[in-house]
Amino acid sequence: MVWLREATGVSLVVAALAACAYGVLELRAHDYVAAIVVVVIGLALLGAGTELLRSSVGE
Repeated sequence: MVWLREATGVSLVVAALAACAYGVLELRAHDYVAAIVVVVIGLALLGAGTELLRSSVGE
């Protein structure tokens, strides 16, 4: 079951980076509020993913 936790953590980190990249690149020219919301969601997912990976990284 450790692999499931690590896979979930890695997928959350990848999803967070993708959400942040999408928010910055796609929405910055059209809607600043939506870009900020997407970046905040991406940062929240990044925090969740790093919490799941904390035990495997050794912190």
